[in-house]
Amino acid sequence: MSTAALPAPVVRNSLTERYLASPAGRGAVWPKSPDQARLEAVHGALEDRFLTRPAFLEAAETDLLESDLNGVLDLLFSLPDRLFDGDAHAFAAAVGLRPEQARIALRPPVPEPARIGRADLYHDGTGFRLLEFNISSALGGFDTPELNRLLLGDERLADFAGREDLTFPDAVGALADFLRATAKTAGTGAGTPTVALMDWWPGYRKTEPKIRALAALLERYGIEAVPCHTGQVREMGGRIMADGRPVDVVHRYFTLGELTADAACLVRAEELLDAFARCGTPVVSPLRTSMHGNKRALAMLWEERCHRTYDRSERALVERFLPWTQELRQGTAPVRGEEVDLLAYCARHREDLVLKPSHGLGGVGTVLGRSVGDQEWAKALSRAAEGRYVVQELVTPGPEEFPDTSANGRSPWALNWGAFLIGRQYAGAFLRGLPTDRADVISYDNKAYAGCVFQAPRS
Repeated sequence: MSTAALPAPVVRNSLTERYLASPAGRGAVWPKSPDQARLEAVHGALEDRFLTRPAFLEAAETDLLESDLNGVLDLLFSLPDRLFDGDAHAFAAAVGLRPEQARIALRPPVPEPARIGRADLYHDGTGFRLLEFNISSALGGFDTPELNRLLLGDERLADFAGREDLTFPDAVGALADFLRATAKTAGTGAGTPTVALMDWWPGYRKTEPKIRALAALLERYGIEAVPCHTGQVREMGGRIMADGRPVDVVHRYFTLGELTADAACLVRAEELLDAFARCGTPVVSPLRTSMHGNKRALAMLWEERCHRTYDRSERALVERFLPWTQELRQGTAPVRGEEVDLLAYCARHREDLVLKPSHGLGGVGTVLGRSVGDQEWAKALSRAAEGRYVVQELVTPGPEEFPDTSANGRSPWALNWGAFLIGRQYAGAFLRGLPTDRADVISYDNKAYAGCVFQAPRS
C-alpha cells in the first residue's frame, strides 16, 4: 500500500486529541510491572511487538459499535430462515460446506449458534466498517486486557486514564461468565464449572502455549480450566473426562475443517461428538456457529433477495457498516441495483476491490487490487472464480498518529481493530497495526504490532 493511497493522519475523536496533547502522548508508552513473569507472558503472547500508544473510544462510539455488531450477528443467524425456509442444510451448502461437514455441524440435537465472536474492523475516518466476523470460540486476543493493565504501569498513561475515568472491558471475564451460564443452562456444572480448553490433537503442540495462557487467566474468575486435546478425551460413568479430569463444558479450539480433513478424522469426530451428546456436555461454540462466520454468509447480506427481507433499520445497517461483498463466480450478478458481468466489473474496478478466501484466516490468500497490476489481477480473478472466494469493496483505514523516535516524533499507522462480542456485550478490542507504507494486509502473519483500547465511561 503506497502512502499516496492513504489520506492524511486523523485524530479520530476528542479523547484521542486530549491524549496526544498530554504528557503520555508525547512519547511511547510500554508495558511495565515489577512482576517479571507477567511481563514475559505478555511479551511472548504478543510476539514482543507493541504499538507505542493505546487507542481510545468515546462512549457514543462504543455504544454504536456494540449495537452494530449485535445487529449484524442477528442478521447472520437469521439467514437460514430468511433465505432457505429454515433449512440449515441448504444454508450449509450455500456457504460451501461439503455434505460430511454439514452432517457434522448439524448433528442432532442441533444446538443454537453461540453469540461469541470477534469482528475485524477498519475505521475509515468516518466510522467503523466490518471486514469479517469470526464467529467461533477459537479466537485469539483474549490476553489483550493484560496489556491494558501493564500499560497502566506507565505513570503518564495512568494519570491520563485516571483524569478521564477510562476503563477497558475484560474479555476474559466476559468469557468466564458465558462459560458459567452455559454450564448452568445445560445442568452440567454449578458454581465453579470445569471447562476443557480443547484443540484437535494434531495441532495442539502449536496452540498449547496460548491455550495454557487462557486457562491461567480463566482461573482468576473461578473457572477450572483444563488445557487438552481430543486425544485425551475419555467417557467414564456418564461424564466426559479430559486429561483424567471430569469436565462440564468444552471450549472448542478444533475446527470443522480439522474434523473432516480425511476419513480417519471423520470417524474420530463422530465418536467424539457422540460422546459429548451422550454425556450432555455442551460445546462452546457449537460447530454450526462457524457456518455463520463464513465470508459467503457475509456476502449473502448484500444479495438482493436478502435486501428484500430487510426493514429500514436493517438495510441502513448493512449499507453503512458492511462493505459491499459478493461471492466471486462466473456470470452476472447485481451490483448496486444493476445486473453486470461480475468478472468484467471486477476487472474494471481493480483499485477499489479486494479478493478474500471464503474460509481464510490471518489475511492469507488476500489480494488487494490496487497493490497489483492489471495482468496479475486478472489472473487472481480467474483463479478465485474457480475456488471459494469473495470480492469486497476495499476499505482504507484512516491513518492515526503514533509516537516514534523520528524528528517530528510521530508517524502514521493503519489499524485493524479486533472487537469481541460475547453474548450481546461488547467485550473489548485489541489492535493490530502497521506503518501505512506496508499496511496492505494488517495481521500478525504480516508482523503487525499489538495494541489495546481504552474507553470513556458509558452511561
